Amino acid sequence: MDRVRISLQGAAPVVAVLAVAGIVFTGDAVAQGAFQAGTDEVTSEATYYSAVQAVLTRNCVGCHGPNAAALGGITPPMELTTYEVARRWSSRIATAVKNNYMPPWDADVQHKGVFKDERYLSDEDKQTLISWAEAGAPMGDPSEAVAVVNLADVVTSSAEVAPDGSLWRAGVPDVTFGFEEPVLVCEEIEDWQPRLPMQVVDGEITEPKWIRSMEINTGPSVHHTVSSHLGVGVPGRGPFEFPEGWAILLTEDPYVSISMHYHKEAGPGTAVFDNTKGGMRFYDDGDVIDYVVETNIQAFMDFTIPAGHPNYPVYNETHFDEDIYLLSMGPHAHYRGKAVKIELQRPDRPFRETLLWVPDYDFNWQFQYELEEPYLIPAGSTMYITWWYDNSADNEYNPDPTVDVSGGPATTDEMANARIYFARTEPLGLIAGGEIPEEILERSRAAEDRARRRALDWESASQSCGVSIASRSR
Repeated sequence: MDRVRISLQGAAPVVAVLAVAGIVFTGDAVAQGAFQAGTDEVTSEATYYSAVQAVLTRNCVGCHGPNAAALGGITPPMELTTYEVARRWSSRIATAVKNNYMPPWDADVQHKGVFKDERYLSDEDKQTLISWAEAGAPMGDPSEAVAVVNLADVVTSSAEVAPDGSLWRAGVPDVTFGFEEPVLVCEEIEDWQPRLPMQVVDGEITEPKWIRSMEINTGPSVHHTVSSHLGVGVPGRGPFEFPEGWAILLTEDPYVSISMHYHKEAGPGTAVFDNTKGGMRFYDDGDVIDYVVETNIQAFMDFTIPAGHPNYPVYNETHFDEDIYLLSMGPHAHYRGKAVKIELQRPDRPFRETLLWVPDYDFNWQFQYELEEPYLIPAGSTMYITWWYDNSADNEYNPDPTVDVSGGPATTDEMANARIYFARTEPLGLIAGGEIPEEILERSRAAEDRARRRALDWESASQSCGVSIASRSR
């Protein structure tokens, strides 16, 4: 095993992914019984209006709806808000829930109730959808409908439209980042995953700022995004907003980069230009900042997966020298990633506890699992990370099962990351707009320097239509 000791003096302040649900349900809707989760009676005679509409609304409409957050992604192929559309898709809905492909959520059911914005479909709701499809998707009587959320309310209440017409669900940003020029995704490209630099395109940063929310607005053919400052974007995820008093310190000279995953049909006439943007909102002067959020990617590259191996394990561990609050965990691998387990050995307990178990890792869904409540990890604890990889021909996503695969930045390489977001446990009582302790400034600036060097190395290998993105985007 490789042991990595986190020196909190050198940990990198970046974005804690504190995802907010993509929909808001009004008090009136709740009072009307819109959310009777787990209470629907499941029978073979379930109709759209008697049961299915309510199941779809509480489980699916956040993504398959009129104001769905397309953050990081491919727009869903349909809005499941009417009987006519739901009926047409009923068989595929049933297949998706049978196979646990939908709703997308990889954390094992043992974690139910632990993470924010979890997407567990109850057995009752699953059977309702399956039985309804098998019965021919009957409509039922509209008068039997369970009260559901007004579709006009399926959007975050703070959403605002910027002067350029773009919708920002957390409110118009104080500063917006983007590419120097739109990125060309060529006709011949089907799947492409470059890391690209971003620059300030609206607003300015002349002094350190405390971030309270961040958001990504993606262009066409974007499957998901991972940014050095803006967080992780996957289809259906909303903006990232911090609890009151928790913040990231943004330096006056930030280097913002973003890992894009473009996916589209290849062929003549399919080329598109992408102009993905990201925005941040800051705390106002006078606001109190108690906790400075930091991150550690826990990257591990020193491994080689043998050709054809169906279940190759890779181990890593991190030791904590100080008490911290754990906020979230974001495991990341590439096409051969199969499963991951994150465990913790505390000095006051004789056993390892499972913080996160993902038995069926899916590269298409890059979740950052945020805890409902910050979790205290005492000094002297060790985090154990185990990844399993499928480099066999049975892995349908495997680019080439005949080659050994080592850790590296390319998509055809592999990674064994498990990014965590955390904060030190002592409240600081800092005032936004006031003096920032030199220790925190130095830590933040050092992290910026490390991120800049790492991103420049990765960008140099990124190619689009034979033109280096590193040279095009500066």
